Amino acid sequence: MSNTTDKAGEVYWTKVWSESALPPKIDVHGKSINDYPYRMLHKFYQQLFDGKNTKQMSLLEIGCGNSVFMTYFAEEFGFKVAGLDYSQLGCEQSKQILKRDGIEGDIFLGDAFAPSADLLNKYDVVCSFGVAEHFTDTAKALEAFSKFVKPGGILITSVPNLAGVTGLLQKNMNKPVYDIHVPMDKSYLEGAIAKAGLKLLSSTYFVSISFAVTLEGINGETIPFFLPKKVFLKSIRYFSKLVWMAEELVGLLPLTKTFSAGIITAAEKR
Repeated sequence: MSNTTDKAGEVYWTKVWSESALPPKIDVHGKSINDYPYRMLHKFYQQLFDGKNTKQMSLLEIGCGNSVFMTYFAEEFGFKVAGLDYSQLGCEQSKQILKRDGIEGDIFLGDAFAPSADLLNKYDVVCSFGVAEHFTDTAKALEAFSKFVKPGGILITSVPNLAGVTGLLQKNMNKPVYDIHVPMDKSYLEGAIAKAGLKLLSSTYFVSISFAVTLEGINGETIPFFLPKKVFLKSIRYFSKLVWMAEELVGLLPLTKTFSAGIITAAEKR
């Protein structure tokens, strides 16, 4: 893939998707505490798209395997949606999700670094969620993703916050998964956006506290001390949900590099 290395790879993702059920639709209007992070992100998108006629706009999700975000953007904002992924299984699952949810959309099997010419400069919005951090050269990855965006369009990039406590936990509890990521904070991602030649529109940490650590082994590897690690993670995740419940009652805590779940940015293609 160009001159930047994919630290995860198609084989890894196909294995992940082969062991994953189709996820449920995103519900930003309910009260379930499990959907609290989505409700927070929904506010970001509402502000970003305020005043725009999104019903007349197109959106492409890069790394769309087994994703429900296309349904979300179609239902909440009226986008005409499409997805691109290099995992055939991931693409098939995305098609199943769109069919299940009654959403029309195009799913393309392909490499974002070697795109079909007819997809370039085509979309009003291009987004990726948990993709850019798997490439050794973040700026080159974002530059490649931006080639799908129309001039004046928007590139949305969301990555997990592995520069804080979550990254420290992931590194110590399941290092092979940590090693397929490039840990980054908000400043690093903003720098990569500028280096890619994009104009930053919005950038923020999201969700004040989260411990999204995975104990899934790569290639079936067994994680040492799996059971005590699982018990520990469940306990701190319950704590984070208690914090979310408190935030809904008394207001949001500060968004910080130390504890926030992730980073989300929006940038304009000049």
